[in-house]
Amino acid sequence: MTLTDYRQADVLPQGEFLSPETADPQNTFVCLEFRVKNTGSADFDTAPLTQARWTGKDGQTKQIDHELSGDCAELGFVKETLLNEPDPRPGEFVTGTTVFMVPDTQPGALEFSTDMEHATFKIEVSGPR
Repeated sequence: MTLTDYRQADVLPQGEFLSPETADPQNTFVCLEFRVKNTGSADFDTAPLTQARWTGKDGQTKQIDHELSGDCAELGFVKETLLNEPDPRPGEFVTGTTVFMVPDTQPGALEFSTDMEHATFKIEVSGPR
């Protein structure tokens, strides 16, 4: 699994005919683009990449799910979301995005794992901009 792009934005443009998606007050969008290659021997479940645990610098933590209405394509990301991509079989790969809305009042981290108990990897998120 490779994180190929990462950006924070308070507004996600949605193309010529749609209104932009705006983050809730004191929140920001985090757009993540992944390339997931299955190097194992069974189908690889990408669902854990669509939910994360957010933990702020002060210790506040909460479960964050993928923003269904979020689309980062106008920021230069691939259009496909991981939610819509098939789970790659051995030797296959998929590329897709995941969008989260996280607090922007302090720095924090998005933690991803397969069991939500042990972090597989973290992505640091900056605080106020």
